[in-house]
Amino acid sequence: MKVLDKNGKLLAHVIKKSDIKNNKNFTTENEEEFQFASFNLKSNESINKHIHPEQKRIVYKTSEVLVVIEGELRVDIFDKDNLLVQEVHLKTGDSICLISGGHGIEVISDSKFIEVKQGPYTESIDKVLF
Repeated sequence: MKVLDKNGKLLAHVIKKSDIKNNKNFTTENEEEFQFASFNLKSNESINKHIHPEQKRIVYKTSEVLVVIEGELRVDIFDKDNLLVQEVHLKTGDSICLISGGHGIEVISDSKFIEVKQGPYTESIDKVLF
């Protein structure tokens, strides 16, 4: 599921555990700064050995991924004007990739989750509270 602002700008991708299809499924386009996908592979399948060679890239924003290991979170997604666009409820096994705009997280039930974001990260310039 994609979360878009009123102008159609991409704010987030959501992958619910129940929506993970067979094989590999990228929700992002190759041109996007951050890639997000789900995998559902069978026993004895493999992903070919590979390396990602060093590349010089220009990254304009910090994207962030949350993966809920257990529990439940509510992620409030805001547009560039800090207006609430959508509330997304994530449960065990769900994940979200926050691409642009703002966000807030409320813990609905005791939760364990993983956060992944681009670095290097300097909180004083990479995080603006509102």
